[in-house]
Amino acid sequence: MPTDAQFQLKSQYPANLDRCRRCGTPRTLHWADGRCRPSFSLGSKVLALLVTLSVLVAVLAVAAWLLATAPAVNLASVLAFACLVALVLAGAATALAATTSALRAAIDDARHEGGAGSA
Repeated sequence: MPTDAQFQLKSQYPANLDRCRRCGTPRTLHWADGRCRPSFSLGSKVLALLVTLSVLVAVLAVAAWLLATAPAVNLASVLAFACLVALVLAGAATALAATTSALRAAIDDARHEGGAGSA
């Protein structure tokens, strides 16, 4: 596809903010010859991981606060808290594993296509 036809113009003349018809990124994020760079958005993956871990930590904090401020703590409350901790840690491990594998795959793709090699 010719470079001019590849980009959807935002104005009458080519500009750096023109969008690619194939990948949707601006012209500035493409190679000099117009090829699309490997597209991996670390921002969205990292943001999703931070939100997930923040929610899990908040759930643990609320549960710990409820357990610590209870007038009478019995064995059932402690076991329920331990089960909640186990579930939250399992969720955190799943979120970390999914995000880590996605980031590794994106970085490997970038290296194979010449996007993140050493200079």
